[in-house]
Amino acid sequence: MFLLYEYDIFWAFLIISSLIP
Repeated sequence: MFLLYEYDIFWAFLIISSLIP
């Protein structure tokens, strides 16, 4: 559960980072 939760946060952060140069 926790691993999946952190995994989602990681991808969300990665996507937001690529959207904002």
